[in-house]
Amino acid sequence: MKLAVIGSGPSGWAVTKTLTDLGHQVTIIDSSLIESDVTDNDTNNIDATLNKKLYFGSDLPYRSFPFGPSLNSQEVNPIFSFARGGLSLVWGATMLPYCKEDTLNWPFDVSSLENEFRELSEVIPITGGRDGLSPSYGNFYSRRGILPSNRILKVLEHFARIDVPEIQVGLSRLAVETGTHEIEGCVYCNKCINGCPLNLIWSSKDSNFKSENLKLRVLKLNESSIGVEVEAVDIDGEHKVLDGFEKVFIATGSLESFRILANSKIVSQEGILKDSATFFLPLIALPKLGKLLHNSFGLSQVFIRLNRTDSKVASQFQLYEYSDDLIARAKKALPFGALIPNSILRFFLKRMMVAIGYLDGADSPGIQMRLVDDGSVLNSLARDGKSWEERNQVIKLSIKRLSKHIMNLGLFPIPFLTQIALPGEGVHFGSWLPMGEKSDLLGRPIGSELIHVVDSSVLPTIAPGPITFTVMANAMRIAKAAVK
Repeated sequence: MKLAVIGSGPSGWAVTKTLTDLGHQVTIIDSSLIESDVTDNDTNNIDATLNKKLYFGSDLPYRSFPFGPSLNSQEVNPIFSFARGGLSLVWGATMLPYCKEDTLNWPFDVSSLENEFRELSEVIPITGGRDGLSPSYGNFYSRRGILPSNRILKVLEHFARIDVPEIQVGLSRLAVETGTHEIEGCVYCNKCINGCPLNLIWSSKDSNFKSENLKLRVLKLNESSIGVEVEAVDIDGEHKVLDGFEKVFIATGSLESFRILANSKIVSQEGILKDSATFFLPLIALPKLGKLLHNSFGLSQVFIRLNRTDSKVASQFQLYEYSDDLIARAKKALPFGALIPNSILRFFLKRMMVAIGYLDGADSPGIQMRLVDDGSVLNSLARDGKSWEERNQVIKLSIKRLSKHIMNLGLFPIPFLTQIALPGEGVHFGSWLPMGEKSDLLGRPIGSELIHVVDSSVLPTIAPGPITFTVMANAMRIAKAAVK
């Protein structure tokens, strides 16, 4: 069977690995930009000052492919990537699955992905342990948990002693190598945010799959009863046609998936992208929590889930300790921040933590995608979805609920310094082609037989919190069923 996978991000990696493990030969079609491919002229319109991480000082993950249609945004800022490995180059490495409570209206039980979650945890280093998150999220990990700071340990110990249905707290589940008897792990150098110098944060860029057609950006697909033809443009602007594929799996991320399918006239010219609203909340760590004695880990250290109770909605927070990366962010965020010496900022920031919060997609403004005449996509605020004001009210309620549980610990939120990302900047979006509604359970758009969408586009809903683990597991499920 001649198969093609479009995309090299986490969902593309999951599908390709599944298909190759089953004995199939796979042609990978991907833009796969590397540093030597890009120039200053290849910039795009992304300016995500809140959540734009660099890759060892480079903005490679955000560079545009030199040729092909553009992806333009107004009022919103969904982040996309044409780099080899996609946004897994700069992600937060969070690997928590969606829980049953957040997927009650899905056309299948999310627990049916348990085998895929387990398979992934066997080939990707995932940290974790049995804790307050386990009842809802399971125990899909293969490495010991990270070593948290002394202040984070106090937070974990406190919540381990109490049982409150409204809140669940546990150590972060991360795709980070913390070590085994045979493998050396994290040395806690605190450089995680800008790229691990020891390459211990998992990324799909490191795959060794064969049969690749790289430096190609797919323009459209032509499906017939005998197969799928792929039209693409290469990095030099030359038009390419690859044909004879019996099945094609699209794993490019929601924006490109929409553009490819709309341009192929497989879906309509407009789509609504659901987003998990993201916000950054500074916290003062009062003396009763203790002075920061040690911290050498820059990724999130704790996940906090606020469950649905009565009329209250679910939300999730990730706690971060001090890292030098916060200094640059503070300089941008604070009035006259550029004039404040680093030593003063460091003094105050070491007495703080940062919580990144995520809302359910149902409580967040959506993004309207529209294919325009030249084949480009215009992204704008969805007018029929949640408003800024409705989102802000849910954020205020979430902060209030969080405060109730952490202030007695000595963590004091500063709501007036909360920064809210534009829709799409948190990179937890998708569900414009939901399974059971606009696609079948194998990610095939209505009317298509040979094209399977396997990225976040086909998730039935967008839950608060990490998205990648669920996207990868669902992609594996689709790949297995599609080639039976």
